Amino acid sequence: MAAPQQPRESRSAFRSNISFSSPASRSSSPSVSTRRIQKLNSYLSRMASKSTENVSHVDSSKNSKPFRATNMKRWDGTKRTTTSWDFVRRDPELWFPSGDCLIHFYAQGQSRRGASLRVYFEDIQSSNSDPLIDAYSGSGSPETPSAASEVSSDEDYFTDPTPPAKYELYIPAPSHLDREGAFRYHLATRNFFAWMYEKPLVGDRLGEALISLLDRMNTFRLDEDDNLDDILAYIDGQEYTDFRSCPDHALAVLQFAERFELLELWRDSFCHCAGMSVELPLSAEFEFVSRQSKALITRASLEMDLRLEHAGRSLGNFLEDDLSGAYLGLGNNARMHLDRFRSFLHSFYVAKNGYWPPTKINPNSTAFSKPTYRSMYFEFRNLYEYLVDHNSGNRAADGGICVLQNIEAFDKRHRYTSLPQALPLLPEIPQDLAFHSQKSTTVRKIFSHRSITKSERRALALAALSAATNPSDLKVMECSLVREYLRFEKSWTVKEKDKSVSSSDARKVRWILIYAILQTLISVTRAPPEVRDTEDVPYPLCCQIAGTPPWQGTGQSMTKPKPKPKPKYISN
Repeated sequence: MAAPQQPRESRSAFRSNISFSSPASRSSSPSVSTRRIQKLNSYLSRMASKSTENVSHVDSSKNSKPFRATNMKRWDGTKRTTTSWDFVRRDPELWFPSGDCLIHFYAQGQSRRGASLRVYFEDIQSSNSDPLIDAYSGSGSPETPSAASEVSSDEDYFTDPTPPAKYELYIPAPSHLDREGAFRYHLATRNFFAWMYEKPLVGDRLGEALISLLDRMNTFRLDEDDNLDDILAYIDGQEYTDFRSCPDHALAVLQFAERFELLELWRDSFCHCAGMSVELPLSAEFEFVSRQSKALITRASLEMDLRLEHAGRSLGNFLEDDLSGAYLGLGNNARMHLDRFRSFLHSFYVAKNGYWPPTKINPNSTAFSKPTYRSMYFEFRNLYEYLVDHNSGNRAADGGICVLQNIEAFDKRHRYTSLPQALPLLPEIPQDLAFHSQKSTTVRKIFSHRSITKSERRALALAALSAATNPSDLKVMECSLVREYLRFEKSWTVKEKDKSVSSSDARKVRWILIYAILQTLISVTRAPPEVRDTEDVPYPLCCQIAGTPPWQGTGQSMTKPKPKPKPKYISN
């Protein structure tokens, strides 16, 4: 009979509500940041060239601070709390009064301390732990551990008489370990049973506790493949994979994923580490991260800063430089319409925010705040959805401005991944019918006996523009930018001042700017697909993962299924 489990508290109760900010220390001029990235790239290249040197986890026995049993901690991932822990002699979390199996942290007959854990033998059997039972059952011959394997002297500690149990396991530390090593061994054993009963881990460092736990599972259980799946499920169930605003979790799981070469888990924690790079040195886990991973985190953080600042500069003038005459092949009249549409966007955001460009995250940076980027992203995504041609892949090339050529050049210049649908819906009836001798078949039938008046031409143009939209999505139509765009497009269409740009070409010009702005916003809001928790995160996650993980190229990479389903990303 398994012990009753206490209900877990909701994750949402512990989410941080910190607003997005970026410390001033992160900002630097583009040239300085670029030089720093180049130096990091050079370092990473040198590391990668050492093909015979495999990246491994840091040996805690050589680098850790002086060991003290009183420094042990308990990590409650669901509550986001870390508390002191000193219950190796008897752990109240793993002492079930009705349990029928006593767990001793010494060899049979070598101590009078009594048991440290009291659990259910049936649970041990059901956990596929036959090697543990076979090796440490009390019915076997007593093993003789070294004196160093005793955590404390038996002379100064005796437990109260322990109620008898049907089964007993005696699990001593190996005889070659010193006092510190024996203590860590017992902690790993205790954590094995914590995994069994879904209790939090304890130890000196969370990263070390995770690595030691999997090693112990591989010793105490039969199937190593099941061990990896089971520990991933356990880590997720304890919410150690909730990295949001928690450097300890992110760094600990980063070490664990690097040690066992778990690609998706490593990249998930890595992106959060890059977003929290300024806070990482404050964590006790940071010094145990490999040098190459530290360099990759620093490079990714700098690249994010550069991208955020470039996006702020570009969006501040609605890509006036990125879509200048040097890059965009437009005639004078089309260029004038592009400027008119850009002025409309400026007026819209001034009316919305009171000013434009918006307030920067700090005086030394051109980057906008994360809420500003997200708000703009959702607005331009809705405008994109309102105008996009979902069947553009089957559409034949038309005359006039070549949209596809211009946006492909933009994506290539900025190394963006092109969107699946890259072309807009276009009005089928030209706006300037009265100025062309060849009219469409439909128009000739309707107006076969007389010329088309201005009002009729306007009505036809408006109807054609309205037909070339996707108005069925209510959420899209409720977007304020979409509604104001409709007014702008209607206002421009009914005016007779400038008819040198057709309705079709005018829609193309506007689309090029909409597409380019959306791509710029995606570059600073979309996290890599491996990142699962993207909501309620105050720092950027738009991390570049090229050149990762650190063991890339060694030919040894495991990609295991994630322990929980991925949510929708903000850009999907």
